[in-house]
Amino acid sequence: MFERAKNNLNFTKKKLKKAKEEFSKNEMAETIHYIWVIFENCINIIKDAKNNKPLFEHKSKIDVFALYHSLEYLKKDYSETFAILQKLRIRADFGDYSDAPNLPNKEKIKEFLDISISLVKETENILSYLEEIKSPSKT
Repeated sequence: MFERAKNNLNFTKKKLKKAKEEFSKNEMAETIHYIWVIFENCINIIKDAKNNKPLFEHKSKIDVFALYHSLEYLKKDYSETFAILQKLRIRADFGDYSDAPNLPNKEKIKEFLDISISLVKETENILSYLEEIKSPSKT
């Protein structure tokens, strides 16, 4: 039941590793891109594990992050950070051909990277918890 979500969590952990690598190489645009992908994947993983289906109806993920925080699925409200990342991702992917804000300094991007690490850990914990409570009891 949770194989798809588990596979996507492993995929997301690889993206986190890439984000860290790009950050260490001072490739801030690529770092922002990977951090945004991590956020996208984490909210999809949680929604998939919770509802046993991938997220096809694309509601605002900003709203889903806020909702899951208000329902206490997520300990932290990631909605504001994700809203910023959506804009920065456009700048990261299209450079000066976008009207998105310029990328912030390296210290701020490090904050986003740290938040993405926290989100991946929370996603992993949520997935484990949901798997435990939804799986048939093993008595």
